[in-house]
Amino acid sequence: MSTASDISAFEHSVEPAPAETLFHDKKWTYIQDSTSNTGQYAGQIQFNLSTISSQAAFVNWEEAVIQLPIKLQILNAGESSVTLTAACTIDQLVPKTGAWQFIGSVQVVVDGVTVQTNQVHENVNATFKALTEWDYSSYVKRGPTSSFVLDEYRLPIPGVAQNLDNMATSNYINGTVGEWGLFNTFSNVSAYERSLFTALDQSSGKLAYDIMGSNASIQVVSKPQVYVAPSGAVAAGAPFYVAHCLACIKLSDLSDYFKKCTVAATNIASINSNMSSGITCPILWNGSSANTTSTGESTGLAIPGSTNLLVTADVNGTATSGSGIAPSQTFSRLLVPTYSPNPSADNALIPKKTFRYFERVINKFTVQAGQSFSWTVTNNIANSKKLIMQPVITNVTPGSSSLPDVINPFRSCFSTIPATTSPYAALKNIQVTVGNVPIWNNPANFGYDLFVQEMSKSGVDGGLDDVTKAGLLSQRLWESLYRFIAVDIGRRLPSEDGASKSITFSGTNSTNYALTIYFHILREVVATVDTAMGTVSQGAVQN
Repeated sequence: MSTASDISAFEHSVEPAPAETLFHDKKWTYIQDSTSNTGQYAGQIQFNLSTISSQAAFVNWEEAVIQLPIKLQILNAGESSVTLTAACTIDQLVPKTGAWQFIGSVQVVVDGVTVQTNQVHENVNATFKALTEWDYSSYVKRGPTSSFVLDEYRLPIPGVAQNLDNMATSNYINGTVGEWGLFNTFSNVSAYERSLFTALDQSSGKLAYDIMGSNASIQVVSKPQVYVAPSGAVAAGAPFYVAHCLACIKLSDLSDYFKKCTVAATNIASINSNMSSGITCPILWNGSSANTTSTGESTGLAIPGSTNLLVTADVNGTATSGSGIAPSQTFSRLLVPTYSPNPSADNALIPKKTFRYFERVINKFTVQAGQSFSWTVTNNIANSKKLIMQPVITNVTPGSSSLPDVINPFRSCFSTIPATTSPYAALKNIQVTVGNVPIWNNPANFGYDLFVQEMSKSGVDGGLDDVTKAGLLSQRLWESLYRFIAVDIGRRLPSEDGASKSITFSGTNSTNYALTIYFHILREVVATVDTAMGTVSQGAVQN
């Protein structure tokens, strides 16, 4: 039997050449957000797509990209000046994996129809989709631009643990700051790679600065800009560190609707993105910079212990007084391609196109160390497709008596969460029931068997197609830092479409720490788009 790759190679060789160019014109255009005020945001970004709809062109939303101005800064929050013992490094603050960590939730309204409702932790959902749906070539090309580089411990240095498994526990987690083992560019290869897009040494004698000649020239070409206060006294309210950069996010990574919808004329629509730094912290404090140490000792800002710091990381297009630098753009913008089809292609487009996409529901539950549990995820949801869970250690004191939710790593600048799970956060004897029907014949242990059965099949076409399968996780990465639990719960009969069912998840916490397990339920939604008018309607799911 021929493999999928054989068939693809054959079809590629025998397919006829296209008789004509399908589109006679393709132009990229952009719109600015409608919520910023000279670079300042009130916690929300909104794009009104009416400008694009007025161009009477076809739009491929899957290619659309959102650019956000990001400002990272450390300020003296005290009432008096502070004398530095050591200055910040140019990479003192590093974004966590994925530029979408700066986004908390997204709402999309098209033609008056809410096609995506506000749900928190959209950043976690975007991370999981990237882990399971991106291919390696996309990862290499798009990853660093979107600040998406997989967190991974690496140090082939004598006298240092050769992998994360053998790292001293006290070097990763403690009662003072929680998880902190990878908050640096020395042992975290991902943070180091991401810092290359946010840290530019703007001093004489450095190659890029000398060639471009000035901060103004750097600003014009959208290179990152960094200010580091020199050693000496820093006044109250003045900055120790300021960095400006751009975050680039594909719209399809934030909204499954725009990933699945057809090329069509646009209609008036709006996209609301809520920034919620109170829910998640999007940056890491770089405790040991690879730029300044070869042995892993602490580097960067050193100040008296009584100093109060204000550390911010948000979508912000304003300059900080005293830094001498400014953002390359003060507004957010949406870049999107518009197409002008030739007559034959225009006629060939189906007037009405129906497609399916996923909506998401999120919640959480807790479980103590070694404890068995049975949790009803929901009593009433129709057309559920996938269950995704993210286990997180929320008490740094080991033992079965420790209660969960004492700390919140999502808000920590020392933890890689929410871009990862907690390391080795293992569960065992897992079973999921949908409408009282178990998913597996026997409870699954959270190990290689579950990785093979579920996680490795979470890519395109369930990972079965040799040509289109995608995903970035190896067994080692999954077992260490990306232990998401992904379960396919979407198999059903046509007669069951629209039927509400309960979903129950049971198992045992196989760790010595209390866990909080965040779960995301993806459910199918059907939308129909009029490709000529751009109007949208939603209908019942049918197999």
